[in-house]
Amino acid sequence: MKRSITADHVQEAYALGQTRLEAPRGQTLVTPAAWTLASELGIAIDLDAAPDAPLPEVRAPDPGSCARVEDASGVVLVRGGSIRLGRFDGAGPDRNIGLTDIITARDGSPMTAGVMSWHRKDSFPWSLDYDEVDLVLEGVLHIQIDGRTLEGRAGDVFYIPKGSSIIFGTPSRTRVFYVTYPADWAAASAGSPGRPHG
Repeated sequence: MKRSITADHVQEAYALGQTRLEAPRGQTLVTPAAWTLASELGIAIDLDAAPDAPLPEVRAPDPGSCARVEDASGVVLVRGGSIRLGRFDGAGPDRNIGLTDIITARDGSPMTAGVMSWHRKDSFPWSLDYDEVDLVLEGVLHIQIDGRTLEGRAGDVFYIPKGSSIIFGTPSRTRVFYVTYPADWAAASAGSPGRPHG
């Protein structure tokens, strides 16, 4: 019986930093979606591999996780396709906010970076005890402050200064890459509720 390589196998290989998948000719079926994704991600599918080459394990990623490559120099590479958002309850139990910190003080960084996402019904008020920069990845981000609404779309960048009281909103849904400074802002303002950074 032939084994299959699917787009999930290709995505997993990419998340792990692999650049080649072994698919022995005559023993492996590579789905069209796998070929397409492999081409897009720059992953070679080796049809001349040894006959019993192991197939990469496809596992459900843990919420709040990502695949990382940590170089001895201190440079950290986070595979964007591997980021899986965990649940952020800091905005209230009735909100469904996805959030994952991908770079933190544990990396030796003075800043924290991550990704968050939510839908219109989950928009929430927030007071910042830190400086934040937000890059809109998908959808539309509304920042309400002092009765005004600023709207950012994919590719737009917000800077929100420390001490701001805002509403993170969206008319539909949004996915945002954020950077906060300092990374250990929660420790500096101990006792106030907030995102679990650092």
